[in-house]
Amino acid sequence: MSETRKLSSYELVLDPKPAAHFGVGAVSKVGELAAAQGAKSALIITDPFLGASPICAEVRGSLEAAGLAVSVFDGVTPNPTTACVDAGSDAGAAAKCDILIALGGGSSMDTAKGVSLGAVNPERGVALDYSTEFKNSGIPIIAIPTTAGTGSEVNAFGVITDEITHKRFYVGHSSALAKAAILDPKLTVGLPAKATAATGMDALVHATESYISARPNPYSDGIALQVVEMVSQNIVTACTKGDDIEARSQMLLASHIAGVGFSHTGLGLVHGIGHALGGQFNIPHGVALCLVLEEVLKFNLPHRVSRFARLAFALGVGDTAKNDAQNADAAIARIAELVKQVGLKGKLSDFGITHENLSSLANDAVEDAVTNNNPVAPTREQVIAIMEKTL
Repeated sequence: MSETRKLSSYELVLDPKPAAHFGVGAVSKVGELAAAQGAKSALIITDPFLGASPICAEVRGSLEAAGLAVSVFDGVTPNPTTACVDAGSDAGAAAKCDILIALGGGSSMDTAKGVSLGAVNPERGVALDYSTEFKNSGIPIIAIPTTAGTGSEVNAFGVITDEITHKRFYVGHSSALAKAAILDPKLTVGLPAKATAATGMDALVHATESYISARPNPYSDGIALQVVEMVSQNIVTACTKGDDIEARSQMLLASHIAGVGFSHTGLGLVHGIGHALGGQFNIPHGVALCLVLEEVLKFNLPHRVSRFARLAFALGVGDTAKNDAQNADAAIARIAELVKQVGLKGKLSDFGITHENLSSLANDAVEDAVTNNNPVAPTREQVIAIMEKTL
């Protein structure tokens, strides 16, 4: 497949995204934004830690000051499951809420999308899959990310694990797209270094996979290159100096715009394998991606040499005196170096994965919808070979 396509040969729909309110202290706007939606009763969707935090208290105070009744569902788990979404859906129905506040990382965002639909429809579990024709539109969502990585606030679909099969599927509907997003860098300052690293590398992978995808376009290309530059320049500082508000600001905005970019290209095999690892072994998403990142990029390299070469310059390691092949190798080496610098270098065996597990993981990865956007369609055997190198 050619690395580039003639723009005149295809149609491109640049769909609308939620209005994003960026700035230190922007979280104070949540009550105003909820009231502007005509809401009277809000349900905050979050995890137990954030539910007991001053951040949640501040969100609640802003909503109540704007005249809304507020309740909290704090049952979100990492790698959210069908049980998590179903419990939230029941809570939303019981509260008779008319707006949801998704507060947290990608897990809270993804859970909220399922709850948006489940609270007003009878479907539960895998029946909340995006292919379902729902009778009622979802409850409006305002998204407030407290991590910088997923970009989940800009799309209408969430990744959920089926507790029965341990496979991941996509909940969502066009009506589950957030009505607004609040990007407040101060909310990410308290994030521990490992979580900062894992979510930050997720943003870098979003941009990288978007740029080398089977469906590139100039709009997403520009976003991807900018995100790669922002993340590569700021992730180490964000991890080692967590109170650096400038590094936190750069990472949060990079995460958000990466989400805008990849929504028009899709992702690829790194995410396909990452979803399988999360579903079967409950490995945190960003950590799972980093376990296979270098080997998947090497697998894709022959099909995207010139694009990897351009990534080298965004990563700060490009050299005009070198050819594309040399710069492409430098790009992958720099990404691998970043994984080590932020403490996420690891092996599949660190998580109890053995050779006997690879076949099932490969099946799930190849069947995952994101893998369809990889620059070359991998076979099950090729995916197994990639994972063998990371055992």
